[in-house]
Amino acid sequence: MIRNGVIIIVQEPLDTSKLVEETLSVIPLMAKKIFGPIHVLQDSDLHHTHFHILNIIADAGSIRTTEIGKKLAIRKSNLTPLLNKLITKKFILRIRDNQDRRVIYIEVTEEGKNFLAEKKGILQEEVKERLAKLDLEDQRKLQEAVFNLNSVLEKLTE
Repeated sequence: MIRNGVIIIVQEPLDTSKLVEETLSVIPLMAKKIFGPIHVLQDSDLHHTHFHILNIIADAGSIRTTEIGKKLAIRKSNLTPLLNKLITKKFILRIRDNQDRRVIYIEVTEEGKNFLAEKKGILQEEVKERLAKLDLEDQRKLQEAVFNLNSVLEKLTE
């Protein structure tokens, strides 16, 4: 729109119905197309959610259970058995806060770090093979889109 010789940009309200439709189709498609069936855990009795939890804890260094639940949108009652399995495998530890004994932090053990590094390496090779089917420009577009999506999603609060 031009008013008194000045260009005025009018932003239309976001079409949330289109956003919902696109999100519902792109999220499962993205995971399926980029990662495919997750083979990295085929030799383990762990679920892909365990892998995500382990990755979140490793990235954080030390994190409270409630924060893990928020990041994955998992209730504490559903998260506890998942954490217990990782503890049984000696991949993570529960550590009580010295100042407030009610506060518990979760940390990755060396064994957990080694497991995660091995599986991430396999996953990176599988993704590299899949993305090799795209030309370099499309690979860059995908990477930029994922980074932008992550950046925007981090700004959303519950």
